[in-house]
Amino acid sequence: MRRELYLFAAALLFISGNLTAGYIFSCSSDSTRTAAVIFLASLLDIVLIFLIKRRLPGIILAVFPLLGAAGTAAHEFFRPGPGTSSLGMSRSMTVEGVISDGGLSSSGRPFLEVELEGENTIIYNIPPEVQWMPGDTVRASGVGCSRVENFTPGFDYRRWMERRGIFHTCFFRHNSRLDIRPCSSPPLRFVPARMRKKFSTAVDRAMPQEEMAETRAIVKALAYGYQDEIPSEIEETFRQSGAIHLLALSGMHLGLLYGVLTFLLASVGNSPAARKARSVLIILTLWAFTIFTGCGVSILRAAVMFSIYEAGALLGRSRSGLDSMALSAIIIAIADPDAPSGLSFQLSYAAMTAIFLIYPHIRAIVPTRRKAIGSIVDVCAMTTACQITTAPIIYLHFGTFAFFSLLANLLCTPLVSIAMFLIPAALAAPWAGDGAAAAASWMLSAVIKIFIDINSVISHL
Repeated sequence: MRRELYLFAAALLFISGNLTAGYIFSCSSDSTRTAAVIFLASLLDIVLIFLIKRRLPGIILAVFPLLGAAGTAAHEFFRPGPGTSSLGMSRSMTVEGVISDGGLSSSGRPFLEVELEGENTIIYNIPPEVQWMPGDTVRASGVGCSRVENFTPGFDYRRWMERRGIFHTCFFRHNSRLDIRPCSSPPLRFVPARMRKKFSTAVDRAMPQEEMAETRAIVKALAYGYQDEIPSEIEETFRQSGAIHLLALSGMHLGLLYGVLTFLLASVGNSPAARKARSVLIILTLWAFTIFTGCGVSILRAAVMFSIYEAGALLGRSRSGLDSMALSAIIIAIADPDAPSGLSFQLSYAAMTAIFLIYPHIRAIVPTRRKAIGSIVDVCAMTTACQITTAPIIYLHFGTFAFFSLLANLLCTPLVSIAMFLIPAALAAPWAGDGAAAAASWMLSAVIKIFIDINSVISHL
């Protein structure tokens, strides 16, 4: 365990340097929260170093924070700015590019995200009947464009959009024209987005009733992280109950897939060749699912962790979850220096830290012999451990604390697992006939309704 803590300390120091540089370069109103996160991470570094009970070489203490800060500084230095934008303030202009994504905004307005040369833009208020797919070419004429502005205090929306390469947004008007040219053989990078679009259409087709709109929205959130269709009042109840993370695609989803794959492939055998083949198949499947869902930070963290974990088996070395987590944090921060300043990264790694370092001690307090009781104690201990590390971050970002989150997670986590198994069944059921399709949709809708009702009740406690 002591050896694992060295790498964990190095990862914390690297991320602390990254956040410190990000704080220095940032002029956003969110800087106080970032500074608080830096302070907590640095404090944890100091505590960890004392727990190791062995003096770390001074070069490590100096190099890792500097490496993290240098990566962020270089990323900021080479980041394109508004001055490189081909768009500008205009009441009427023509925008032509390739559609990368689209959907509904938080206010319910249909939009398209379009890739231009060297930047992206979003065209809002497009006609809802327009048919499109990622990879198609779009030409929007007569649209009005404006610089991205901050609309709400406490959140630097402009900076968040600029990190995505979006400096101007456009609006479809009554006299605008939209021409879309379908692409029959899109580039490989658009294939996952096209698959998600087809999956969304399949969900709408499997549950077409208007009264199942909430179910469709939750299904899309659980399956591939698309939350735009979730009504704001339902999203608020989940936030108040402390179960909002269950609506986001996270490492839990990839963990379920990992468990299913491990169970199904157990029959392959236990010879060295079988173990290596199993590890390769698991890694490829996990990455296929990660790419399909859009490579969100939480699920990307889990994919990198599981890959490192399984790579240990391929190389014939002992596998360590804590080492895998620490290495994945450094890898993700190197690949995307903006990631550590995001809430998803902070919550994801805070929760995993709790599972590896705090959960075993809490679980040991209540020894159990019966499997059913042990499962309940496991969920309670894990949720409590995660609350210890994630609650301060949530409070720093939102100024709220969900007192009944333990109850919400205890009741809802099994429902999410059931829903994840029912989703593919509901989509495949039409092949077995109308009766099977109706039954699968009803079961999935019932589970989702219970899921929503539980959080609604807990949010009012």
